[in-house]
Amino acid sequence: MNRNLFDFEIPDWFPVKDPLVLERCRNIRREEMEITNENGYSIRVVPHPESAIATELFNRIWLSDVEDKKTVIVFPNSWRNVYVSAVEMCNVFNVSGRNIHAFCMDEWADEDGNVAPITYGPSLGGHFLREFYLSFREDLRPKLSQIHYYTNENLPYYSDLIDEVGGGGADLIISATGWVGHTAFIDPGINAFAADTLEEFMERKAGFVDNTRLTVAQNSTGRNGDIWHTPRYSVSIGPRDVMHAREHLERHDLGFCMGSGMYSSWERMISRIQLYGPVCKEVPASLFQLSKGTMYVSEKMAEPIRPMDLVEF
Repeated sequence: MNRNLFDFEIPDWFPVKDPLVLERCRNIRREEMEITNENGYSIRVVPHPESAIATELFNRIWLSDVEDKKTVIVFPNSWRNVYVSAVEMCNVFNVSGRNIHAFCMDEWADEDGNVAPITYGPSLGGHFLREFYLSFREDLRPKLSQIHYYTNENLPYYSDLIDEVGGGGADLIISATGWVGHTAFIDPGINAFAADTLEEFMERKAGFVDNTRLTVAQNSTGRNGDIWHTPRYSVSIGPRDVMHAREHLERHDLGFCMGSGMYSSWERMISRIQLYGPVCKEVPASLFQLSKGTMYVSEKMAEPIRPMDLVEF
């Protein structure tokens, strides 16, 4: 049976539909993956991106301490292993986090636009406070006033607050790509970040998000419970915050079943589309290609994408 005898149209909601782009990304070989472009955007394949990010984070905190320099970081949630590992190194080596100013990149919300409080069990801000801030030895912690999470009051000016504290933007954004090619909850095709052009898209600030169905499904595989228990709405940094950040760190290693060690072809494919495909608002995380940063890809995620085995008649 010739697989080319059966063809079908790619659905409109897929992030990228150009078959030439898809085939190019699908067929990138492991030895071709490590690149650095003219913007300082670098892709590195490593055994454990989680460990690489934890080490990078510790180094940023250490530099902020020894250089006595304010460092503004936008953090994803929830990354317990990364945060506890980095902070434990600070505790062991007496590295102070006093100069760290942290911003949570997203949080859950309800259908009326109300931001989930940090006392809500699955709260992303609540997880960050427990996993990062409270992991510091008390004498090494940054001031609580330097830890920023979303509230109903600060949502309208959250992007402006990042710019104000960071002198025009964050020093660093740490992130991972979702199933729809998002970063934070900057999902493609949603009203919060609607724009006619890529240039307009890149100016959209933090806002209230009606998450795509695929994003809700992805988050229901994590700590938030079944799909009925996963909020459909959220608040998130915007593309402007991504573009204003001076540097980015990203991990491509999360795994289809959130810690199960399984990696689907879909995840490997959206990773390649983000990393090597066109910069477009349909794949929001592709914006990283326009600025300095390091994308850590695991050896598992770098494995070839093979079509399903076909029965030969």
